[in-house]
Amino acid sequence: MNNQNKITLALVFFSAFCVGMEVLRMHLSDTISFRFLVWNLILAWVPYILAQLFAVHDLRRQAISAMGILALWILFLPNGPYIITDLLHLRQRVMIPFWYDVLLVSSYAWLGLLLSLLSVRQIHHKLKDHFAPRKLWIALPVLFLSAGYGIYLGRFLRWNSWDVFFRPIYLLRRSLMELVHPFSHPQPLQVTVIIGLLLTLSYAVFYLSHHQNADYESQ
Repeated sequence: MNNQNKITLALVFFSAFCVGMEVLRMHLSDTISFRFLVWNLILAWVPYILAQLFAVHDLRRQAISAMGILALWILFLPNGPYIITDLLHLRQRVMIPFWYDVLLVSSYAWLGLLLSLLSVRQIHHKLKDHFAPRKLWIALPVLFLSAGYGIYLGRFLRWNSWDVFFRPIYLLRRSLMELVHPFSHPQPLQVTVIIGLLLTLSYAVFYLSHHQNADYESQ
C-alpha cells in the first residue's frame, strides 16, 4: 500500500469516527439536529476524490478531461472548509453536553479542512511538473480567496456548488454586483478575505511541514 492509499484509509477511518459521533448523538438525544454534517462531509470528499482523478491524468495527452476535472475540483473545493462555519450552529442544548457538540462539529470541521488541504497538495504536486513554482504560489492565494467567496455564497446566501449549472446567470449577476461595489457589500468582502487568508496560511504550514518531513527522511 503506497502512502497516498494510507492517507485515504486514515481519512476513511476519521470519517467513520465523525459519523459514529453523530449516530451516538442521535441515539442519546433522539433528534437529528446535526444530520447536515454527514451531507457536508460527503461534499467535502468530492474535491479530494477529484484531486486523485486529476493526479492520474497525463496532462499532455488527456488535457481536455484533466481540465474538466480541475474545473470541477475548483467548484467543489469550498465544501471542505465550509464545515468550519457550521460552528455557528453550536449552542447549549438540554439533552447533549455542550462539550460533546463542540467536539462533534470540530471533528467534522477539521476533517473537512484536511480533505481540502490534501486535495490542494495533490493538485499542486501534479502541476509542479508543468508550471513554474512562483506562478503556482501566486495562483494559490487566488484559489483560496475564491474558495472563501464560495463559502460566503454557501453560508449566507445558501447556494450550492451545482447552482453554477442551474442558476449561472443569477449567480454571475449577483457576484458581479458585489465585486464591482465591494464596500457597499462589506460582508462578502470580509468573509472572503478572512477565510482566504486562513486557508492560505494553513496550506503554507501544511505544505512546508510535509516537505520538512520529506527532507528528514532523505537524510
